[in-house]
This record gives sequence, structure tokens and C-alpha cells, in this order.
Amino acid sequence: MNSAPSERSPWQRLQWPLAVLFVLMVFLYCNRNIVTGHNAPTWDAFTYYTPEFTLVADYARAGRLLLWDPWINGGTPDNADPQVGAASPIMILVGTIAGGTEKGFRAYWLLIWFLGPLGMLLIARHLDAPAWAAAVVALAYGFCGFYVGHAEHTTFVYSFSSLPFIFWRFDAALKSLRFWTAIEAGALWGLSALGGYPSLTIMTGGFLGLWALGRCCSSKSDFASFQARPTQTRFVFAVLALILVFCVGAVVLAPTYAAFFKEGAGYSERAGALSRGLALDGAMSPSSLLNFASPYLILLRWPWPKLNPGLWPDSDISLQALYLGALPLILATLALLERPKSTWRWWLTGIIVFALTCSVGKHLPVRGWLYDCCPPTRYFRHAAAFRAFAIFGIMILALLAGRDLQIAISKPSSRIWVKLLCSAVVISTGAMVSYVYIITHFNNFAEQFHRGARHLVRVWLGAIAISLLVLLFAKARRWLPALLIILALVDASLTARITEPLVSGGSSARQIWDRLNAGHRPGIGLGENGLQRELRPPSWAGGSITNNNLPLKILTFYNDEVMSNRFHVNFEHHPLLQNMAIGSERIWFSADAAIVSPSDAAYAALVRRTDELGVPVLVVHPAQEMVMISQSGLAINPVAKTNSQETSEVNAIVKLNAVETISTKILRYSPNHLDLSVSCRQAGWLIVTDRWSSGWHARVNGKPSEVFGGNFIFRAVRVEAGENTIQFSYDQTAYFALVAISWSTLATIFMLPLILKSRPIHQ
Repeated sequence: MNSAPSERSPWQRLQWPLAVLFVLMVFLYCNRNIVTGHNAPTWDAFTYYTPEFTLVADYARAGRLLLWDPWINGGTPDNADPQVGAASPIMILVGTIAGGTEKGFRAYWLLIWFLGPLGMLLIARHLDAPAWAAAVVALAYGFCGFYVGHAEHTTFVYSFSSLPFIFWRFDAALKSLRFWTAIEAGALWGLSALGGYPSLTIMTGGFLGLWALGRCCSSKSDFASFQARPTQTRFVFAVLALILVFCVGAVVLAPTYAAFFKEGAGYSERAGALSRGLALDGAMSPSSLLNFASPYLILLRWPWPKLNPGLWPDSDISLQALYLGALPLILATLALLERPKSTWRWWLTGIIVFALTCSVGKHLPVRGWLYDCCPPTRYFRHAAAFRAFAIFGIMILALLAGRDLQIAISKPSSRIWVKLLCSAVVISTGAMVSYVYIITHFNNFAEQFHRGARHLVRVWLGAIAISLLVLLFAKARRWLPALLIILALVDASLTARITEPLVSGGSSARQIWDRLNAGHRPGIGLGENGLQRELRPPSWAGGSITNNNLPLKILTFYNDEVMSNRFHVNFEHHPLLQNMAIGSERIWFSADAAIVSPSDAAYAALVRRTDELGVPVLVVHPAQEMVMISQSGLAINPVAKTNSQETSEVNAIVKLNAVETISTKILRYSPNHLDLSVSCRQAGWLIVTDRWSSGWHARVNGKPSEVFGGNFIFRAVRVEAGENTIQFSYDQTAYFALVAISWSTLATIFMLPLILKSRPIHQ
């Protein structure tokens, strides 16, 4: 039982704030090169997430929400991409304060990263774990393989940091049988979706269901307050709590995900279900489970993966990192040995095993079964992301073991010390054997080899030494918390030093971002360059496949693409089509056009006819058929054409005449508007080589006009003979309404209890 507030000693009152302060100081020290700016973001954080943050921040400082981004990929609906975080109040708040620079991104990055260890401290307190055990587990969580492997992927960091908060409030709802607490969990789940990785958002919903089922079936010793209720009451409440979580969460995440399915349809193939093979892609190799032994082992794939082609070949290095600290694994094993009849602890173990079997993708059938039986899991790949929930489950078991140890410290004798030593010996021996096996089979060691060896000896042998000490000397048990905290500190600091190359870049990245910061244009207008668009970002800005043109506000056609579209990608192989969209003359006219479905056969015919003429021709696609691009042949197509119809369309394309440039007067060109005036000698079609999306609307000579897809990715409208005034606008009224509802819901849920609590009670 916890002491009443009036009976708590000063130490009891201070231990949790001190635990938070301790974890924060260690976190900042281990990331000091990021804090000081000595290192800059690397890999995807360098090419994608940092520049996208600068744009969101520039919009925030201008008092605007980011909708259409005209600067990358010929234009993209950033409000529909969950990874941009355009509707995330956390990103917008940090962006408003810090500004649209790389320094601001580093502040945002470290903030959302630290929220994970902070959330672990909160759920530890909820589970009645002692503060010292919470600090040990929080440090391990903050520097586990998921964080250091995905440090470059800000949305993975955001989602992983959200897990402790979501499960904390959901478990508190079950414990107290309070629906309002379940509503808080739903708000946190929805908030995690506004800036997190979509697959982790979907997975979290599923694992909440597994968590609830396990709690309902637990014994009284595991969850006394909940198990004291009748069985029917427990299950009914759990079901209703889950419904509340998903309903409230759906309201909060609605702006981004409604936009994703609406604006993404026809723009990106990611808006449709993935093929089974692609969904099982991005998995962990079964042998990569051995890298639990050391944070060094993952570096055998870095930075020269071709030197060890047989080592975890299934996917990217970031998806193979699994190290989660020595103590959590030892303590999790102890949790099972100490309470072998605990239904809840074995249920958590089942969740861990299930997550790991999903994470290896095609190597086991479990991920495939999920694809077949659970439709939401068909929308994401990177099966290795499932390991996040295995790591989280191990951390929870470790906290339960910490609680057991705290109880045992005050007892004169207990078998737990023998079990602790057995756990330490077995897990540490397994780790050292795994380490030796890998380094003796792969001869090309990374630069950190000696640090990896020192880490192995200090951490795993240190765990055995501490366990043996407290077993042999009863008086030493009072020092167990301090000893484990020191070992966790050593583990975290060495892990951070070894894996730094995975997390941040040195002088080269720093120099590039210093130059980008110096050239940063905070305005959100398109400037004086008019329609001028470059093929790619400047070469000095870090390479051609980046979004580093965003701070400079330079229009480009090819970038680091997330909302992928196979036709846009294929334009790269056909310069005649590609050249339509670059330079300053990007408005074209054609007296005739073929109205066809956006199929692969029609695209091939367009390429052939363009090559024959040496100039592109024009094909257009009705808006209701542009959705076929997102389906990508994976589902039954409601507008699919018969073979004869497809042949007819191909025949129409081979008869087309070339498009021609047309004199254009630009009346207004901003991210969400394009107004222009043209004079046409005859009626026909105007194609604007900005990307098509369903949110774009047009008025021609004051009358509404359908915006067709043009040449598969652009926008086209019918025009009349003579003078024409065309007004394109990216109207998002519904999106603004959803943002208002989402943010109002968050504000109400988290502010209302504080307001009610602060109101004086009148007798």
C-alpha cells in the first residue's frame, strides 16, 4: 500500500521528481552532440523529416496550417501525409516557438524522444514499481534498439514514445473502472496518429485489445481492484472502454486520416491496400534476434552493408536493431520465475512472442495470417515495426520484477535472490554466446568494435556480479537500487556512444545544414521565380533524393518521396514527359486529348506516341477514375475497363497530336491557388504541370469546371476558344473543420479535469 500523502517522508515525496530529473540529465548528456548542435540529423531525418519540419514551422509562424506543398514532387498534399505532422499540435507548437530551422527540429526531435522514457516513469508509478526500478527501465527504454535504429525516422520515435502514455491511461481506466480515463487514452491514441507512423497507430489499437483481454483474465493477485468485479462487469467495461478509445481517437486523428484517404486517392498508391508480399516486407531476419546481446552488433551492417551481405539481409539496418539493455531482459525473466502462476505475466509474455513472430514477416506465417484476417493490417509494410510491442512488453515485465525486488529488500530472507542470479547468469551467458557467434562468423568489424567488447564485459558481467553480491551478502541488498541504477547508467551511456553513427551525422551533415539555415526563407509564398521549377534539389544540399529544397523554397519535381506514385516515378525514364514539368514554361495546350483510364497500358501508349512525335501528347482522366492509381491492381476495380475498351483507348492515344506551349499570364500563384489567363485559338484542353489531387477545384471563366487528371499525374481542364481565365484552388473547408474538432476534443479532455479540480468547493 502507498502511504497517505501526509505520512510520506521527504524522500518519498521527492523520489519520483528526482527519477525524472535523473533520466532527463542522462538523456541530455548521452545526446549532448545533438543538444549542442555539434551533430546534425542523418539519413531520413536529414533528407525528409528535418526539411518537412521547417515547412510546418514556417506555416505555424505565419498563422497558417500546411495544406498543399508546391515545393516537392511537383506538389503534394502534405495535410494528407501522416508522416509530415501538419495537424500535430505538438509539432506546430514547437515549430511556432523554435522556428523553421534545423535547430528547431532538433528541439522537437529530442522532446518527442524523451517523452518515451518519461511515459515509462508514469506507467511504472501506476504499476506500483519503485522509483529506482522505473529509472532503470526508463533509461533502457530510451536507448533501446527501436529508438537508436529509428532515430532517423521521427514518426517512429513519436509513435514509440506514445505507447507508455496510451497504455498507462488505458490500464488506469481498467483499474478504476472510469470511462473518463479511457477517453484520455483515446485522446492520446489519436494524438499519436497526428504525428506518428501509421502502422504503429494501427498496431497500437490491436495491442490495446490484447492488453484488455489479458487484464480481464488475470488473477486477483495481478489486478485485484479489477478482478474483484464480476466477470461480466469486467468484460463489458473493457469492451466499452475500447470502444471509447477508438471513437475518441478517431475524432482526434480524423483531420490527417480523412485527408489521407480522400486526397491520397489518385495521388499516391499508399492510399490503397498493399499486396501481401509488400505488406510482409521490411521484416527482421530471425537471426537478427541475436543482436539483443549488444548495441554494437547492428553496426556490422553499417556503413558498409555489402561487406556482410549475409548478415540480416531482409531489410534496412534500422529495422534490425533490437538491443534493449541488459537489465530489462534479466528482470523480465525474473518476473516469470518469481510469479510462475501469474496469468498476467504469462499473457504479457505471449504478447511479446506474438509481436516477435509478426516482426519476422514471411519467415513465419503469423504476419500473413494478420494480413488475411485483419484488413487494417493490409495498409502498412515494415513488419519489423511489430518489435516495438515486444520491447514494450519486456519493459513492463521488468517493472513488475522491480516491484518484487523492492518488497524482498526489506525481508530477512527470500528465494528471489537465487532467481535473480539464475536469470542474470542464463541471459548474460546467452548474450555473450550470441555475441561471440556473430563476431566470429563476420570478419569486417565496424569502428566501434573495441567499445562493443567493453560494453559486453561491463554490462553483462556487471549484472552477474551484482546478482551474486546481493545473494551472498544480505546487507548489500539495501544497495541494490543504487547498483542497478549505476549499471543502467553505464549501459545507456555506452549504448549511446556506440550507436551514435545511427542517430546523428558529423561534420558533413552539420556543414550542409548550416548552409541551409543561412539560406532559409521563412516566407510561405512562391516568391519572384514564378513557375520556375528545377528537376531536383541543389546538389550541394545533400544529394538529389532529398527534400532539402524546402528551407530554400525552391520548386522541384523529384524529391524524397513518401506518397509514392509509379507514374510520377517512371517519368524519370522519359525525359520528354519529364521536361513538361520543369523550367518556367509549364502550361500546355492541346486541341484534342484522349479521355482514358489511368492504366499501365494507357501509360505505355502515351510513352510510345510521345517518342514517335518527339513532343508529348495529352491524355486526360476523369476524376472518379483517378482512384485507380491508388488501387494499383490490388483490389477489384469498380471502374476497370474490358479488354476491348482498353484497346480502344490505346488506339485513340496513338492518333493524338503533340501538345504546344501557350502564352500564359499568371494572375496569382500561391501554395493553394493558381489563377491564370490564356488566349486559345480554338477550344481544347489546358494542362498545368502541377500534380493532381482530388482537393483541387477549378473555375473556367467564372464557371465550375472538372479538374481532370492530365498525363496521369498533372491537372487538366477544358478551355474555350478565345480568352480564358482559369482559377485553381485547393479548398479544404472540411479539413479545417476536422482540425478544429480534433484540437477542441484534445483541449476539452485534458483541460476540463484541471479546471474542475481547481474550482473551489462550496459547502
